[in-house]
This record gives sequence, structure tokens and C-alpha cells, in this order.
Amino acid sequence: MYNIVIVGAGGFGREVYLWAKDSFSQDQYKIKGFLDDNSKALDGYNVEIGVVGSIDKYEIKEKDRFIIGIGTLAIKKQIVEKLMVRGAKFINLIHPTAVIADTAVIGRGNVIAPFVLISNCAKLNDFVVLNVYSSCGHDTRIGKYCTLSPYSAATGFVILEDEVFLGTHATIIPGKKVGYKSKVSANSVVMRDVPANKMVFGVPGKAI
Repeated sequence: MYNIVIVGAGGFGREVYLWAKDSFSQDQYKIKGFLDDNSKALDGYNVEIGVVGSIDKYEIKEKDRFIIGIGTLAIKKQIVEKLMVRGAKFINLIHPTAVIADTAVIGRGNVIAPFVLISNCAKLNDFVVLNVYSSCGHDTRIGKYCTLSPYSAATGFVILEDEVFLGTHATIIPGKKVGYKSKVSANSVVMRDVPANKMVFGVPGKAI
């Protein structure tokens, strides 16, 4: 029996908790609680489990398995790296309604939400978030710490370098690359390659 610890008790962490209840066998996993520096983060919410400790002071147990529940990319990366140095073992959350090709390759520490599509020969690196109804087309390459917001789409042969953020309903047309740490705003369409550290707005998307 492993104990699941959700890192972050904010809005996204509470969503992750609901998905985790659907995704893990109760014979093998028990959801232990949340890590958060705010011990009152869940006050006022109807959540069956509580905050079991802070990020820095929680004593990691051998049977603990961690899932990241932090939406802000920079903070997520910082906390993941801090916990891994202390020996935390991260696992994937893959919701049972997700459709995943048997040829897809998925790294560790990913959160794959309800109704996600990961198509033929797609490859996800570590600590990627695919939120509800987002999709990765065939032969896509998704880098570390990327976030695909609800209904966003990386279509066939797309490359997202590390730490890319796609807003809600953002679309990357086939064969295009979005560079390191770039962001694509909601409802924007990327129709040409995007350099690193840019913000893309509009249809067709313009990098600023």
C-alpha cells in the first residue's frame, strides 16, 4: 500500500485530488493528504483529507508517492526540485477517461486529466500537465514542465520545448515548434515557429 501526497492545496491541487480518487486502486494506494505551507488552505472547502505538512518540514516516508498539484509553472518546478533532492518519488496521475495510444511514451510526475487525448507516438517528458480535453497529436514532443490548459491542442509533429504554457483553446498547427518558456494565450493559434521566452497572442498568433 502506497500513500499519495498531493503537493499544493490550492485550486488546482483540489482538482488533482478529485482526479486521483478516480485514478488509483484503493487496494494499492491511499490518498494521505496535501503538502502546503498554508495549513489553513483547505478551510471552507469540502475536502475529506487535510494538509499533512509544509513543503520543507514534511518528513518523507518510504511508502509516500507524490503528485504535483501546483498550477504556476515556476513555483511548481522549484518545489519539485526541492522535494526530489530530499528523496521524494513522483508518480503519474492518468485519469481513466484519458485516451492514450499504446505507442505513446510518458515520463514521470505527469498529471493527465479527464478526457485528454495522447495520440500515436507522442512523447511526454516529466512533470507535464495536460488539463481537461487537451490533446497531443501524433508524433508530438512535449518538454519538461509544460502545461496544456483545457481544450488546448498540440497537433501532429508539434514540438513544445521545456516550460511552455498553452492557454485555454490555444492551438499549435502541425509541425510547428514553441520555444523554451514561451506562452501561448487563450484562443490563439500558432502558425509559425515561436522562439524562446515569447508571448503569443491572436489568430494567427504573433510573438511578442
